Amino acid sequence: MILSFLNSFRLLDSGLNFSRRYQCMVLPLILLPVCPASVADAGSGLNWSITPYLWATETKVKLKAMGTPVGEGRVTFDDLVDVTDSSFQIVTEAATQSGKWSFFADVTHIDMSDTSEREFTRIDTTSEQWLADAAFSYWPRGEVAGFSLFVGARYIDLNDRFDFKLSENKQALIALENQRDFLDALIGLRQRFTLSERWSLFTRGDYSRGDSDGIFQLQATFRYALGHDQQYGLVFGYRYKEARFKYNALEERNKYYGPLLGFNLRF
Repeated sequence: MILSFLNSFRLLDSGLNFSRRYQCMVLPLILLPVCPASVADAGSGLNWSITPYLWATETKVKLKAMGTPVGEGRVTFDDLVDVTDSSFQIVTEAATQSGKWSFFADVTHIDMSDTSEREFTRIDTTSEQWLADAAFSYWPRGEVAGFSLFVGARYIDLNDRFDFKLSENKQALIALENQRDFLDALIGLRQRFTLSERWSLFTRGDYSRGDSDGIFQLQATFRYALGHDQQYGLVFGYRYKEARFKYNALEERNKYYGPLLGFNLRF
């Protein structure tokens, strides 16, 4: 499997113990102390939007060790489905009645496992990933006008485990674990376009940097409103992301791109 090929390069860094580990679900708590008064005082007057979604990604990876290229690969969505044990992706947003302030959190969790058979050994790989964006948005003329600026934080936690066993009797030889996390400052722009009574277009561009060497993202999604009050909606579009990471002597550059499909609920 291509996933095993890519993960094998991460063994270069697996002997290190990264002591700093953040919990991505804590990001909203980090940001709450700087919450604008208009949001904090809104209480039950908030308007909510919840969108579980699926991002069918294709991934290209390039790896360098001490500045020297050591490998590159491509993981298709079919490859990803083959090794994924569980996954969820959801974005939640709460906005004031005035529509000038909102807070959103976009969270992804993926559990993957794969097995690579060699002549005398078997390598069982498990991987857990948490990705989260949390930010406050300001809509100068309200959400109806459609333009907003947002600032917040982006958190990424990657944890790989490699169990080496003898192929014949599956006797355990050694286990290696590679955990690393990245916390970035996030800034971006969003624009909402009303196309018709039921159709709208939502665009987003953002950039983050901090522990990572920079993450850039572009997204465009259409929403088709359903229901008498249009509180439901089918969401579909496209997302493109580039991310650069550096840990120990290993540099990793990833490109993620593919269609996005979700279901939106507003209340």
